[in-house]
Amino acid sequence: MRNITKAIVFLLCIAFALPASAELSEDVKAVLLERTEALTALMAEAADSEAYVKLYVGENSQVLETIRKIGSADWEQRGKGTAYVLGGGAIEAFVSASGVKLDDFSDSLQAKVRQAVAGSIPMAAVSPSGDAFIAAAAALRSGTVFVADEPFPEYVLVFLAYSGDYGVLCSFVRGEGGAVSASLVPVPADCESRLRQVMGFGGLLGKTESLYEEYALAE
Repeated sequence: MRNITKAIVFLLCIAFALPASAELSEDVKAVLLERTEALTALMAEAADSEAYVKLYVGENSQVLETIRKIGSADWEQRGKGTAYVLGGGAIEAFVSASGVKLDDFSDSLQAKVRQAVAGSIPMAAVSPSGDAFIAAAAALRSGTVFVADEPFPEYVLVFLAYSGDYGVLCSFVRGEGGAVSASLVPVPADCESRLRQVMGFGGLLGKTESLYEEYALAE
C-alpha cells in the first residue's frame, strides 16, 4: 500500500498542472461544491469537539495541537474551488506506477482496487506534511455516500481553499447504481503549489495529459 501511496502522490502532482478541457455540467459542479462544503462543515465540527478528539486521538500532544489549529481555522471563508476529473487510464497508471498491473487481478478485485486507490488520494496528498498532520487528517476524515441524480464522473478530486492555513481535498468515486462515495480531509493551504514543484518529472510517465481534466468550481 505504501508503494501505491507514493505513486498517487506523484501522479496527483501532475494532475494539478494539466489544462482545462470541456466543462462539467453546472448541475454536477453544484453537487461537487455542495457535498464538499457539507463534509468540510462536518470535519470542522469534529475538530472543534473535545469528545470527538478524545475518542479518536487520545493524549498525543502533537496531534492534538494540530487538530486544535485546524479547528480554529475560519472554515466559513471559502476561496477558490477546483475539480480534477480522472480519466479512464488514471487508476491504471496509479497501479502500474506501484509495480503491478490491474490485469493481475480478477474483475471483482479490479473494481475494489480502483475504488480503493481513487478514494485514498486525499490521504496520500497529505503524506508529505508530517506524521502529526497525517494522524490529524485521518482522525478528521469525513465521508458520505449519496446517489447522483445527474450523470456523474467516475473519479473526481475536489480542492477547496479556505481563509488561513488550510484547505480541503475531497475524492468522489462513482459506484454501481449511481452511488457516489465521497471522502474529505483537511490539507495545508499550500497543497497545490507544493505539489506543482515536482511537475518536471511528469514526462517519465508518458502521456499524462490524457489522465486528467481540470475544472473551476468557484473563484
